[in-house]
Amino acid sequence: MLKQSLSTAGISHTDIILQAGEQTKSLSHLERVIDALLDQKIERGTSLIALGGGVIGDLTGFTAAITLRGIDFIQIPTTLLSQVDSSVGGKTGINTRFGKNLIGSFYQPRMVLADITSLESLPPREMLAGYAEVVKYGLINDEPLFDWLENNGHAICCGDLALRQSAVLTSCRAKAAIVSEDEREGGVRALLNLGHTFGHAIEASKNYKGILHGEAISVGMNIASAISADQGYLTHDEYCNIEDMLLNMQMPTMIPKKITSASIMKHIGHDKKKISGKNRFILLDKIGNAFINDKLDNKYLKEISKNFIR
Repeated sequence: MLKQSLSTAGISHTDIILQAGEQTKSLSHLERVIDALLDQKIERGTSLIALGGGVIGDLTGFTAAITLRGIDFIQIPTTLLSQVDSSVGGKTGINTRFGKNLIGSFYQPRMVLADITSLESLPPREMLAGYAEVVKYGLINDEPLFDWLENNGHAICCGDLALRQSAVLTSCRAKAAIVSEDEREGGVRALLNLGHTFGHAIEASKNYKGILHGEAISVGMNIASAISADQGYLTHDEYCNIEDMLLNMQMPTMIPKKITSASIMKHIGHDKKKISGKNRFILLDKIGNAFINDKLDNKYLKEISKNFIR
């Protein structure tokens, strides 16, 4: 349909089809895409369109940022996760063996076009992976959203278009407000990484196989909430409320089998939020209020991670 629309509008185009999955966010696939573009003799006026989920959006955006020193690109996200999170904010990048998104740039798309009807073909697992990022917005700065999700989460994931639209709009507005205040993550934007330190470490530990990004973030948010309670910021009841909400949606809360605490800590060591060698974690002092904490040492984090390994 996209190609037909472009042809009808008289816009010449070609396509590059990439395999789904985090392993596509690699140097080898980046090189392949750039070579294909240069082979087409593209110019500075060429635009790239990222049609797909977060992996395609991240790779396309980074390609646009560095090819011919920067060409325009457009995001057309087709998964819930990419519609509510990765397509908004201008973070682009690829993964390395050291960790996720360690090579990239801040590069804003010219436009983001999110059509919620494209979500109708997603399998339930993909919907839940995106839903994790919606939960994140409720946890970091919108307690009423968290309460709303407790009542409407199943309907959102099962196909209620009006509720899906509300979830996407609310999430995009929340992220846009934070990014407009702090585009390059010098401060408040770091709050959007709730659950991502452990989540990214889990993904890297599995070599980006067998787990979706949103699933890893669900586990990471549960661990961050548990740490928040253990450190005396959240009450035990608040932590149980968060964990129960994830479990009721059948979202993962534990680190997958065969991942060791040593592997988790190795990848946490490459976390992008570190400053002067200190870990910076996003914690909660209540549902709907996140903050940055740099007081957690590696010994404590390793012991905590052991509690969440099956």
